[in-house]
Amino acid sequence: MSSKLPLALVCAIASGSALANADIIKLQQAKSEHIGVTKSANHIDFTPVKHYDKYIISVSGPNGFSKSFETDTPSLSIDSLNLPVDGTFNYQIQAVTYLQEVKDTMNNGRSEDSRGYISKVDVTGGKFTTENFAVQTFEQTSEKKPKLTLGINK
Repeated sequence: MSSKLPLALVCAIASGSALANADIIKLQQAKSEHIGVTKSANHIDFTPVKHYDKYIISVSGPNGFSKSFETDTPSLSIDSLNLPVDGTFNYQIQAVTYLQEVKDTMNNGRSEDSRGYISKVDVTGGKFTTENFAVQTFEQTSEKKPKLTLGINK
């Protein structure tokens, strides 16, 4: 009887890892999608090519500024950030798709009917610069003025 216990334990571990490997393969086969970005004076809009279940948007910048939030709409309102200063800020959007709901089988203090999700996250990020707390939507460049000389070239 004692020799059957280790065999049962090995079979249980093997079947559990086989199920986990199937989920890992499913995640690896999920294709990453492109998320377009459009900037205006008071918004940064993200245009995904497919539907996502939720978006996690993070912004960081000068003087240790950092803000992160979850939303159902892929848009960032600059006014809602209450930016402390003008400057260059980094943003990142994580677009989350839930692939499969799974029952939590670990006894880690959660209720017996707790559920988790296998999810896929597409990430895009970039920078924006504010002046007078409005997003600059174009790059300013300074060009040298041409030097004119009068006379005849010899």
